[in-house]
Amino acid sequence: MVSRAIQIAETGAFNGKVDVEVAEIRGHFQGEMTARKRLVVHASGRVSGKIRYGKILVQEGGEMSGDIGTVNESVPMALAATKI
Repeated sequence: MVSRAIQIAETGAFNGKVDVEVAEIRGHFQGEMTARKRLVVHASGRVSGKIRYGKILVQEGGEMSGDIGTVNESVPMALAATKI
């Protein structure tokens, strides 16, 4: 799914691949996520998989697991050097 934003409610769940600007997770996300601007994992949120973000906020109680890093970490070093 490619979209501007994703919001997952406390009782909601999403399994798959997303590429968004902003993600707000109150429920469960599993898969591959790129949140280019901001990822917010609320206290009830559970995120797992390959996760890339611009900025992040994880509230106390929120959980993350898997391959987690910034958006820049997903760019191969050779490409990152050419952008500078």
